[in-house]
Amino acid sequence: MKIVYRIKQLMLGSGDFLAFVVAFWLSLTIRNWQIPNWERLEAHLSLFFFLFLVWIVVNFINGLYDLGKLKNKEITRHFIEAGLISLVLSFVLSYIIPHKGIEPKTILILNILFGYILSWSWRLIYNKYIGLKRLNSNVMFIGFNEEAKELVDILQNNLETGYKIACLIDPENKVKSVDYPFFDVYHNLKAIRPAVTNHSIDLVVIAPHLNKQKDTLGEVYELLFWGTQIYDMPNFYETITGRITPSVFSEGWFLENLKNKYHPIYEKLKAVVDVIIGIIIGLITILLLPLIALGIKTSSPGPIFYKQKRIGQGGVIFSLYKFRSMYALTDDGGAETGGAQFAIKDDKRVTRVGKFLRKSRLDEIPQFINLLKRDITLIGPRPERPEIVKQLESQMPFYSLRHMVKPGLTGWAVINQHYTDTLEKSLQKIQYDLYYIKNQGFLLDLSILLRTVNVILRMMGQ
Repeated sequence: MKIVYRIKQLMLGSGDFLAFVVAFWLSLTIRNWQIPNWERLEAHLSLFFFLFLVWIVVNFINGLYDLGKLKNKEITRHFIEAGLISLVLSFVLSYIIPHKGIEPKTILILNILFGYILSWSWRLIYNKYIGLKRLNSNVMFIGFNEEAKELVDILQNNLETGYKIACLIDPENKVKSVDYPFFDVYHNLKAIRPAVTNHSIDLVVIAPHLNKQKDTLGEVYELLFWGTQIYDMPNFYETITGRITPSVFSEGWFLENLKNKYHPIYEKLKAVVDVIIGIIIGLITILLLPLIALGIKTSSPGPIFYKQKRIGQGGVIFSLYKFRSMYALTDDGGAETGGAQFAIKDDKRVTRVGKFLRKSRLDEIPQFINLLKRDITLIGPRPERPEIVKQLESQMPFYSLRHMVKPGLTGWAVINQHYTDTLEKSLQKIQYDLYYIKNQGFLLDLSILLRTVNVILRMMGQ
């Protein structure tokens, strides 16, 4: 179902790459005041081809391919930021990567300048003539419930997802046409097939409570011969939101979707990556330790490091290491005098230096110790405190399922959600965690890692 969204991302990325190539040719032409011959192009090609790929990755990290999440007024700022980051990285890489007989510095500056101007222009053309007018799938909802209501709101506010709601079949009369004037509402199941034809429906989404009704199945069955895609609402909800809907939570669903999640090659490669990343973060921690320690000590009295009990894979309790970012209100350097509690936005317990550490995620880097000890892995659900887990399990018996896998330094919930200071947000967090457990793999891990870089660069830490 994500094919349209991926096609749009591929179009944008391919357009950007072409813009960089054209800018490269322009840069060589202007640099030498003549059209470059093949020998000159070939001399620079290997280095610049690699740099173009780096720039595409920088664009991805900077959110330029998160369709619908960037408003028009934000696009220019994001392009400028991506261009500056690409320029710095390119200068560094041009000294590291061996190349003979070329002087890429002036060409690099021109290439970045022309490339991102052309890329920005391509984005404007795409937004005006392609993004909202082409490659969209017309969607029909059959049945209305809380999931459908949430999906309607999401799709109407994020047209770049590639899905356009064309009509709703509401045989239970839960919705009035005036409630949603931007699509047609029908109250009879007999309207399904005529509506598919009249609205050129590509995708039919059926609510669970109607999915097994004889009358509904009789009407939808005929669509199998029409080439129309048919999905149940929970799967469509998962595709659009990146979460598992609570309506499917049951022992049967968990057994069907979460069993046999151990993949030896994947797990062994993750372990190798954890050690490598742990060593790198450890070196960074050692380098930054004097400066961070000085900041923590001058901002408030108390220890530099702080450790908390957390629950890991299989419910095993371990100590998680962090730089202290809150005022030390207890003997062990903690900030809780009345028992465990959620951190909240603009928490008054966070020190001035602590705010910077938390936003930049620098308070987390001592967790390289946990990485090397294999308490945690690089990507996975964030480990929670035993007291809070006990509280949440009393409200959500399925909460312990997130302990099926090793907790992570970063994760799918981290990049999609901010503070979890209420039971409702904790429920949403477990929805993200279960999505990750169900779909974990190399590509999802890479996407999470790159988007985490974006969170760090934008100081979006909690």
